[in-house]
Amino acid sequence: MNGKALCIVTTVCLLFAASAAGQTLQEEISAAVQAELEQSGVPSLQVAVGRKGEIIFDDAFGLADVENDVSASPETKYRSASISKWWTATAAMILVDQGELDLDKPIQEYCSYYPEKRWPITTRHLLTHTSGIRDYVDYESELAKVSTDEEQAEIERRQNRDALGTYTRYTDVVTPLDNFKNDPLKFKPGTSWLYSSFGYRVLACVLEGVAGRTYRSLLEGEVFKPAGMIGTLPDDAWAIIRHRVAGYRLNRGEPLRRADMRDVSENLPAGGHLTTATDMIAFAQAFHAGQLLSAKLVSLMTSGLSDSSEETENFTSWRHAIPSREKYAYGIMSFPNEERLWIGHTGRQAGASSIVVLVPEQDLSIAVLTNVKGWGGYLSLVRQIHAIVDRDSSPAN
Repeated sequence: MNGKALCIVTTVCLLFAASAAGQTLQEEISAAVQAELEQSGVPSLQVAVGRKGEIIFDDAFGLADVENDVSASPETKYRSASISKWWTATAAMILVDQGELDLDKPIQEYCSYYPEKRWPITTRHLLTHTSGIRDYVDYESELAKVSTDEEQAEIERRQNRDALGTYTRYTDVVTPLDNFKNDPLKFKPGTSWLYSSFGYRVLACVLEGVAGRTYRSLLEGEVFKPAGMIGTLPDDAWAIIRHRVAGYRLNRGEPLRRADMRDVSENLPAGGHLTTATDMIAFAQAFHAGQLLSAKLVSLMTSGLSDSSEETENFTSWRHAIPSREKYAYGIMSFPNEERLWIGHTGRQAGASSIVVLVPEQDLSIAVLTNVKGWGGYLSLVRQIHAIVDRDSSPAN
């Protein structure tokens, strides 16, 4: 065989091997997702994997609408739930990058609609869940502790007010603050940690005051478009949105049922978008590549998430208060018990469970979405997918 023929044969073999390896990766991930779908009872799963700037897996399994037998597809839109916090935090840091937002000024300089409290609250406090602003209340527990009719009436009044917000269609980010803006803080800002979607609602008011435009416009112009997130938009309960899933609830030992009624517009900055797994990968890749923020601010947002003892001064003051199962920085959480640093966010909401993970060391990102609340297998599925990609990336392959 001459050199030219050998070169052709070798090239064909290499291309065939690469194709076979790619197909094996596709089949392995598909098999893992299909097994989880069947074992867990979730209606559908949408999965995307990105590596070194490319999408290497993108598919959907199961039913987007069980009642009408509509299959899920890569274009199907799911609720982002709390993953929206990473996007909102990134928008805040973009304004910092532009010299418009000071993280340590009192928030009333940008959002006068939220009243001053006993202690000053800064944007940094909002971003890091250290503001003392409350989150959702377990009213059943509160009512069980009442000792007078007056106490019961007051708790029921607050319960009804909060419940009304979950059924109301809001078209702005300021009006929803009425439901809690006059409530006292849970602690002095900066002294403890309390995960607060309500704090991120206030953050959107701050961003509007800084940018001089709506939160929706800011996210679209500064985050979604630059990242190439063509399928992400606010979840409008009244609008006709193509490819939107139907939502469900999964209770252990019970049949699948429709999700609780929930208009998420009050919670838009903290978890009120529709998105796709590929859009979440596009965001993670753009964030990691420095396409949205300077390296300095990406570093700040992820400071304290690793096990390194080198932490920023602003992080060490409150890190001790974060639950040990995970660490949380500026709109980003890290995941425990991994060989490498994993960062990202999870989300749970009526009719939705979501997760996106970025492994910076490998430039690898994995996103999983489903149209059901009550599914606890998203992290274990991501770990399975990561192991498959790890094997595919090993020198032996």
